[in-house]
Amino acid sequence: MASQERQIYDDVAGDYDIIWKTPACTIMLELVDQQLRAMGDWKGAHVLDLACGTGIGLREARKLGATSLVGVDISGEMVQVAKESEAQISDHHPVPLQLHVADCSQPLGHLGLEPGSFDLVIAMWLLNYAETAEQMAAMWSNIATYLKPGGKFVGIIQNFKHVPTSVESHKYGARVSYLSKIVDGAKLHVDFSTEPKIEFDIFVLDQNVFEKTCAQAGLHDLTYVRPTKETLSPEEQENMEWWQELIDEYPNQIVVATKA
Repeated sequence: MASQERQIYDDVAGDYDIIWKTPACTIMLELVDQQLRAMGDWKGAHVLDLACGTGIGLREARKLGATSLVGVDISGEMVQVAKESEAQISDHHPVPLQLHVADCSQPLGHLGLEPGSFDLVIAMWLLNYAETAEQMAAMWSNIATYLKPGGKFVGIIQNFKHVPTSVESHKYGARVSYLSKIVDGAKLHVDFSTEPKIEFDIFVLDQNVFEKTCAQAGLHDLTYVRPTKETLSPEEQENMEWWQELIDEYPNQIVVATKA
């Protein structure tokens, strides 16, 4: 991941979490929660979050009972925000976050993490920063390296369709624009109807490249999980006419895989 992406996230770190309040993102947080709960009991689990940002994924894992929580992010400012958030709630959470600053598309051996020691690896927005098949393979390699045999991976990725109609406007708080074709995929721009405005570029590689590099890393049972009506709360389901386009033309999905 280039220094440009690091700078973008450094600049917005203090405000970044407001994107999770947009409908396009809140539905994904709920879907992650539902998916993790459906996968089993995480009490006592060791969890690694790659591209951890401000620690949302790690705090979700802690809520579900994980007792070892390690996060890595390219942005030092994002990690600092995570540390400051922890400082405010540390008295209530005896399980601390262990946070590192590093590029998750590069080898992470210098961090002292034990290979094959994690029950779960989370990546809520990592794989959409792979611009080439080689970068994608490197990210999958890190995921596989630190998972235990039989360990699970859960991530959020874009829809391979690139720009579903639901995000051609800011109806759900996020808009996606097609920028250009790249080898094996496309470059997109994402901007949110937030104040302050948050925006960044991402990449979506072709599905066959995504799946091939996953398998080469030693992960199997790759599954895609999309939001459905059941992802919404009962109150939200009462307004299905408004939510329907986001369900039908979902911009984001969860990917799940298992280490062989």
